[in-house]
Amino acid sequence: MKVYLLVAVLVFGLTVAGKLLLDGRSPSTGNLPTIELALQSPCDLRQGACTAADANGRSIRFSINPASIPLMEELSVQAETTGLPKVSSIRLTVEGVNMFMGYQYADLQAASTGQFSGKLILPVCTLEKMQWLATLEALTPDAKVQAKIPFETFSSTPVKPFNQQLLEK
Repeated sequence: MKVYLLVAVLVFGLTVAGKLLLDGRSPSTGNLPTIELALQSPCDLRQGACTAADANGRSIRFSINPASIPLMEELSVQAETTGLPKVSSIRLTVEGVNMFMGYQYADLQAASTGQFSGKLILPVCTLEKMQWLATLEALTPDAKVQAKIPFETFSSTPVKPFNQQLLEK
């Protein structure tokens, strides 16, 4: 009985430690306040970069290339920050809005002061039109600054769900 309890405590400890390491965050960053930036209009990532900002001059400008945002291909993502002191990292999380597609992550690397870039691959979907939400989280010494940017992708040949493929046979 004691051995099982010890194993359970060890597994729990490793799970918590692994989560912290995979998130790339230390326990101390969890106490930082989160500042939400408001999406500026117009915003269509297929037409160009989108910006989220606040009244204090803080902003994050986000873009994806190629602009057609193809699925299952490597995409180049860029973020540019303004009014944010000492951004140590930017984490991009993309999730499906009209269908759960898991979470796609990219840790953007500093290219120069206020400039970050990374790579991302979006999964293929059974829907012709997929709606996504990109959440950028910039970590500064004083706060986590978030920008939420919606966008869409289109598939010229939607994938049929597995159960529909079976019915057609």
